Amino acid sequence: MLGNSHVRFLGGLRYPVTQCEKNLEMKFKNLTKKIFGTNIYYPKGGEVFQANKNVKITYLTHFMAPYTGGAKANIFENERVIISKPLNSKPKGYYCYPINAYEIEKRMIPKSDRNNPKYNGFSLSIDTKSLNTDFKRIDLKPIEYTKGDATNPKDEKPKIIVHICNDIGGWGKGFVMAISKKWKEPETEYRKWFKAKIGETIENVEYQKILPKDEYSNYEEFKLGNVQFVKVSSDLWIANMIAQHKIRKNENGLPPIRYHSVAQCLERVREFAKKVNANIHMPRIGCGLAGGEWNKIEEIINSQLIAHEIETTVYDFE
Repeated sequence: MLGNSHVRFLGGLRYPVTQCEKNLEMKFKNLTKKIFGTNIYYPKGGEVFQANKNVKITYLTHFMAPYTGGAKANIFENERVIISKPLNSKPKGYYCYPINAYEIEKRMIPKSDRNNPKYNGFSLSIDTKSLNTDFKRIDLKPIEYTKGDATNPKDEKPKIIVHICNDIGGWGKGFVMAISKKWKEPETEYRKWFKAKIGETIENVEYQKILPKDEYSNYEEFKLGNVQFVKVSSDLWIANMIAQHKIRKNENGLPPIRYHSVAQCLERVREFAKKVNANIHMPRIGCGLAGGEWNKIEEIINSQLIAHEIETTVYDFE
């Protein structure tokens, strides 16, 4: 009886493997790993990778229907992607999104797909081995978490304080009260914007245009995804971001936060920050009255700000 012992086949004959031999095999495997190296890095999501050369990957096209399309294409040398959060700790591949999304979309995605009324964007798929061999990880400064008052940012550079507003003109609860206590202009200009429906750029109020998406849309319109920048001092702006639909859950229990609008707003904030050379400061936006989940908001901040090397500080009020 061999019991639970392992069996070795040699010349067609069966031989029992002793515990000593099993130990030697394990030591040999471990030694081989040390000599040749088999360490594979598994990103947790939010990291940015840059292609070392032209790399063949898979792109996926998403449609507002129960199907997707896709094909093979090249990521060019030095192009960057941000990694999505995986479903398990050691996946065989990762979904990711390119930093220069517009250029890659135009290059990869067939015009027939992009012009399809049901087209709903695209993503990339890169296997883990390729990510470790054909790309390099870019070290970026992560979100800085600190305790304090988001209306009193400590920063030598110009600053933008961002917060979320609703799309019905309401201003009376939450973080907006702290803003109004310190400055009257952000509330005044927000209410003017709501009343007029179309904003007006003046000395202390600006709006950020994003091309090509704003070629046929009004970035000054009071609607979800748009941002009003109100200057309250020589080096400080308040960003009124419209990313909350109404003020209560809808009939299906959906909270007022609109994550897609948060991403659109932060893209505008990013471009404005580049223009005025500013850093970003905020409370945990979207997680109070708007009913959002911080892990989702954090992922959006990583993709829209951190991945583009925009320094961002999040404040927990004490």
